[in-house]
Amino acid sequence: MKKINLLKVKGTFVLMTAAISLFLMGVAPTVNHKVLAAEVQTSVSTARELNVNGDGEISVTPDMAYVSFGVTTEKSSVSEAQKINLTTMNSIIAAIKKSGVASEDIKTTNYSISPKYNYEEKTGNSPIVGYTVTSTLSVTAKNINSLGNIIDTAIINGANNSNGITFGVSDYEKYYNLALKNAIANAKNKAQVMANCIDVKLTTPSKITENSNGIPIQYPVFYNASEKASSVMDQGMIVEPGVYKIKANVSLVYEY
Repeated sequence: MKKINLLKVKGTFVLMTAAISLFLMGVAPTVNHKVLAAEVQTSVSTARELNVNGDGEISVTPDMAYVSFGVTTEKSSVSEAQKINLTTMNSIIAAIKKSGVASEDIKTTNYSISPKYNYEEKTGNSPIVGYTVTSTLSVTAKNINSLGNIIDTAIINGANNSNGITFGVSDYEKYYNLALKNAIANAKNKAQVMANCIDVKLTTPSKITENSNGIPIQYPVFYNASEKASSVMDQGMIVEPGVYKIKANVSLVYEY
């Protein structure tokens, strides 16, 4: 019987294993590296870009408003100050509702109690001599023509402080979309002027970005309730809403 040399077979197996390992370590990584390099090269863009910003604006007469006013009461005891403040505020709310304002359009936005101190120079002490109670209401006037009457009613029934008036537009989205169209048209015109200067032809924008958020910015108009009280009794509160400006901004990118 022919004998098999086990050492020779084992040596051959080791050599084959080493050859396979060298192939995997040397050849395979080289191939993969070439593929990755090719992918990187194909992802590089040679397109040139033209970037422009556009602004749009629409002027609208406000048709609604938000008014904030309240009652400040100062008394020697906190319970007395609270009682008088509450009675006055309830009177204001009842009168405003009677004038046609719905409950959903009336909201309490602040209620605070703070002590009053009197500094004594001789002793250096500051004892409490009274309390101040302040409550504030925010009222939405969905019919802007009723705003003057709302303020009149509040003052006549005891309102003695205010945080101002802000105006708004009920159909804001409609006007914002018009401003957005104007912004895009403005950006396109700018891009066309630039393209003509460098002798290139523009097509459809490759990217359009809306930079404005469509949220109106309300600017308060302040009034002094205590100073207006006498004039209200004579001729009533006159409120001028002015013009409400709605703005939009976009960015356009063209490739050429």
